[in-house]
This record gives sequence, C-alpha cells and structure tokens, in this order.
Amino acid sequence: MGVFWRVSALLACALSLTGCGVFGGKDPGEPPAELVAFSATLDVQRAWQASTGGGGDRLRLGLAPVGDGARVYAGGHDGRVIAIDAREGARVWQVNTRMALAGGPAVSDDLVVFGTLDGHVLALDSATGEERWRVFVGGEVLTAPAGSPRAIVVRTVDGRLIALAPLDGRRLWASDHSVPRLMLRGNAPPVISGNTVLAAFDSGRLGAYSLANGDTLWEQQLAVPAGRSELERLVDINARPLAIGRDLFAVGFQGNMASIALESGQVLWAREFSSHGGLAADLNNLYVADAASEVLAVSRRTGNSVWLNSDLRMRDLSTPVTLGDSVIFGDFEGYLHWLSAADGSIQARVRAGNRRVLGLTTIADLVVAQLDDGRVVAYRVRRDD
Repeated sequence: MGVFWRVSALLACALSLTGCGVFGGKDPGEPPAELVAFSATLDVQRAWQASTGGGGDRLRLGLAPVGDGARVYAGGHDGRVIAIDAREGARVWQVNTRMALAGGPAVSDDLVVFGTLDGHVLALDSATGEERWRVFVGGEVLTAPAGSPRAIVVRTVDGRLIALAPLDGRRLWASDHSVPRLMLRGNAPPVISGNTVLAAFDSGRLGAYSLANGDTLWEQQLAVPAGRSELERLVDINARPLAIGRDLFAVGFQGNMASIALESGQVLWAREFSSHGGLAADLNNLYVADAASEVLAVSRRTGNSVWLNSDLRMRDLSTPVTLGDSVIFGDFEGYLHWLSAADGSIQARVRAGNRRVLGLTTIADLVVAQLDDGRVVAYRVRRDD
C-alpha cells in the first residue's frame, strides 16, 4: 500500500522534522490533467459497495482493502473494520475497535492485523472480528504489517522493524534503522518472502533480514541523497517492495527503480526514477506512476521502457493493480482507470466516489477500491459469453 506526495506540494507546505512527516495538499502549480475522452473497450460494472464509516480525509493513511480468496477486509481511520463476502458483497461482520487505524490490514492465517497512529498493533480474528490481541510498539504504524505463520512484522515511522508472535503479539525481535530529519509522510510496507523479511526505509536503503531473528542478510542503497537542501535530499522509499520468485523490484522517491536478486541483494538493473506509489507486475512488465502521475510500463527483465501514458498527469494516482490484460489506477477524485497492459491506452473509467482512492486490491475477477471517506467499492469487467 503507497503514499503519494508531489515535490511541488512539498514546497508549498510546512516541513515537519525529526520523526514527523510532511503534510501537503493538491499541487498549487501545475493543475491535474483534465480527463480525456476515449472509446471504452471494456464494460466495467459495479458489483457491490460497502463502507467502513469514518474516513481519513487528507491524512494519507496506509489503509487499503485486502482479500483472502473469499472475503475482503477493510478498516477506517475511526476504528471500524468490516469483512465482506467477495462474491455477494454481503457484510460478514463489522466491529468498532475505537482505535485510530493507520496501516493495513494484513491477513495472515486467521488474523486481520492493523497498525495505529498511537503506536499499537491490533490483531482481529478473521472469522468473527473478535480482538485477539493488541500490543504497543512505541511508534506510529502508518503502513500495512506483513504476516506469516511464524511472525507478524511491522515497520514504525521512526525506523524500527519489529516481529511479533501471531499467537499473542509477544515481541520476537526488533531492529533499528536510522531515519533522516525530513521525510515523506508514510512508509513502505514490509514484505515476507519465505524466511526473509524485505523492508525499505526513508534513507533510500532496502534490505533483507532473517525472519527468525532479524539479522541482516543484505542491504542495498537504492538512492543516495544529493543536493543542498533537505528537500532535495529526500530519497524515501514509500512503496512496497515487490517480490516475484527470485527477483525483487523496488522504486523510490528521487532515486531509482531497480531489479534486485532476492537471495544476494545484487542489482540486476536500475534506472533513474522517482515515485511515491508502488509497483504492479504481470508476466512481462512492471507498471508504476512516477512523481507526476505519468504511467510507465517497463520490462521486468531489462528495465527498458515499453510504453508511457501521460493522460493522467498530476492526478495523484494510487499504487496500481493488474487484472487480465489491464492495469488499474485510482486517482484523487475517486476515479478508477483501466489501462491496456499492452500499450497503455485507456480501456475504461468509472467513478467510485468523490474522494481520493486510498488503495486497490484484486480478488477473483474483482477490482476493489477503498476511498478516503471509508467507501469500499468492487467492480468487475462484464464479458460477452
């Protein structure tokens, strides 16, 4: 789940230092691109709609829906969490945790796990919504945890990577990582791949750590701070690293997009790139929106450009998802855009609401979006039989 800040927005707002993020608004310079007319080639229809209730307007929270194959789970900033039957759209359960949810959820085995603004990690029973445990980790958790049968791993805003026992939340290990005085609001979610935890930090560093004890396996500097001002030296990695087989893909702000060997940390290819959002992939390509919301497809194997679409420039695009032959983005006005994975042309557009799309997920043939106001909407492409 990614957090988006434009450079121009940063320049226009107050900068908070030492452990705080940067809070900005819509770009006061270049306006968002007007939506262009196009001939739809896909028939996208709403399958169902639900709501968590209270939203997190302009907080840039790391909340996004997630599925487990049968259900979709989502949480709102005011603490309400819902589980929805993915096929029918019926609400299975709803609970009010009365906590300021900020990151998640993650689904692992029978747990649905969130991080909070006041430094807690909360685990709910995925079948009933009943609270299983909550623990204090000492720092804001602004991004989704990562889960496995062996550990729940969270990343705090002050640079700590913490592993918790799934059974009771007991701390298994923790490691500290330095953070710069100035950083973007939001963090990259950790990823668990086998026995390895993959994590990215605001210093531009990406690393692999043992799931068993937190020992460093390798670290790689994805971007090196450069420039005179602290703003110019921002090299945050806010996007979730993408692990596919033996390859790891990552992208950072004012840094690089890179392919890295997961086992060794060797850089296979890298290209200069700046993005606040995350990557999506299919068998051949990676898809990402840059810091100006221009959408780029690059070859997974070489990093070479495949196509570029500038129609959605400055529209504050979400981390994309892929489904079928499409790559889908949400924007700041609540629109979802289906783009052709082959050439980047726009295939379809729908409006889920009038608030920013926090995050997207796919489950079966559905694309599910969560908006700033807590609305959760699912769409499917109607196919002619």
